[in-house]
Amino acid sequence: MSHRINVILDDEVWEQFQAVPAGERSRLINDSVSQELLRRRRVAAIEAMERLRATGSHCGVSSEELLRQDRESH
Repeated sequence: MSHRINVILDDEVWEQFQAVPAGERSRLINDSVSQELLRRRRVAAIEAMERLRATGSHCGVSSEELLRQDRESH
């Protein structure tokens, strides 16, 4: 499903945008917004992991040992 929206572009961006063929403009905007939203989700995930790392405590067991214990429990 598609949605029509109105956006406001700066004059400089508008002039460059006019060089994009009319049939490709929506695709360009959709792809650009999609990439930016993905980038923002990744940045938020990294920030969340950093917060967890800062507040977390070390368990004293290696990740290999934890994996081994998990595999043996099944």
